[in-house]
Amino acid sequence: MLIARRALLAPLALLAVTPALANAPKKKDGEGEAKADPVIKLQSMALPIIVDGRLVNYVFVQLNFTLKTGIPTTVFAGKEPMLRDAVVREAHAKPFTRPDSYVALDETRLKASVLREVNGLIGPGKVALVTLVKQTPRNFVPPPAKTGAQAGGTPAPGREPAPDLNIVP
Repeated sequence: MLIARRALLAPLALLAVTPALANAPKKKDGEGEAKADPVIKLQSMALPIIVDGRLVNYVFVQLNFTLKTGIPTTVFAGKEPMLRDAVVREAHAKPFTRPDSYVALDETRLKASVLREVNGLIGPGKVALVTLVKQTPRNFVPPPAKTGAQAGGTPAPGREPAPDLNIVP
């Protein structure tokens, strides 16, 4: 029984330290000193697509941000949950919905939001770049229908506009 418990706990303990090993300093060839990887990879998070106050879809995003040279990755240690919470809260308050798609987010607004939140957590000027690695929609929802004004303002050729039934002859 004791051996079976150890056999089960050993792989679990290894899985628990795997994220710490992933952020461990990396050595360059020929150098004795350790060089830290300046890219921090965030776990995937689900952000909503909200239209007219109605939830239409979720998009799972993977984000990375690159720290400026000389900034250790330890400045972000333990702060990922706070960053993820702030981004998800903003996505629900002011959605990153694009006007032409229900399966992708507005990358510019999302990156600006993440940069603003990261600067608030670790201090301004420490992040060089925010990268949106991947967007995966939960459902493949067709794009929004274009209205007459969006489509050019004129009806399709060969089709007459529907008569207004409220007009008395």
